[in-house]
Amino acid sequence: MKKRLSAVIVLALLSSLAGTGCAVDRTPNKKNFILVAHRGGVVDEERSENSLKALDEAVRRGYTHVEVDARCTRDGHVVCFHLNNMKSETGLDVNIEDLTLEEIQKIVLPKSREPIPTFDEFCRRCQGRIQVMVDVKGVDDQWLEPFTKEIEASLIKYQLLDNALFLINRFPIRNQEKVAAWFLGRAKISWRVNLQRGLLLKPHMPDVSKYYYIFNSPIDFTQEDIRGFHKMGLKVIASVNVDHYKKAGDPMAIGSADIEKMLEWGVDGLQIDSCYDPPVFAWLQQ
Repeated sequence: MKKRLSAVIVLALLSSLAGTGCAVDRTPNKKNFILVAHRGGVVDEERSENSLKALDEAVRRGYTHVEVDARCTRDGHVVCFHLNNMKSETGLDVNIEDLTLEEIQKIVLPKSREPIPTFDEFCRRCQGRIQVMVDVKGVDDQWLEPFTKEIEASLIKYQLLDNALFLINRFPIRNQEKVAAWFLGRAKISWRVNLQRGLLLKPHMPDVSKYYYIFNSPIDFTQEDIRGFHKMGLKVIASVNVDHYKKAGDPMAIGSADIEKMLEWGVDGLQIDSCYDPPVFAWLQQ
């Protein structure tokens, strides 16, 4: 991975400059609108997060992308699971990073009644059906290269790399920026800066839209910001999920209002929990 050291440094610098974001005054292009199913697909009482059943339902409903959470096992393999601790989804108070792949594959997800998928299994199910947003959850130094190459191999094998979106924290942790930088120029990486920082850095970054997309929550965007990012050639994806709003009041009401605002302001895509998708699909079909 040494050959991408410069890319790693650039990405780490940009990621550390996060701030409030952006939005635009134009009608979104519905034909190319990006709609990402959060946490591995349509999650409900019968479908677990990052399960193949959740993925299949996202495909059936017509999402363009599915966000898949890539976590590292104790022995350096990639599985699909949102939180490190497994209790909320499996009832087992144990961390993914403390189990081997073999141990994890013996666990059955209670809601979906199916095993936790490997990243390769998840990608195989996506091939020719839906694109992926890879949420890199981080990896320790000892597994950085095998973890990254396992993700790369699956994306290439199932023809998902060219249209893949990579997602990392606003302030990267546990080598997230190094994993993402490995794919710089072959997939799009989340650029979580505000417009002022973006304009400051753009003169030093030719073809910024080739490498990045803007990703943040609606609260981070203004209409003028989105317009500014679009002038830079960058696509803007807003994230709306229930956990963002639990402390603010009614998650459905606030999230739905944010979606309406984002669509009015002209974002290029949304990453949403499936409970928010009826009005989005209705808008797409108008």
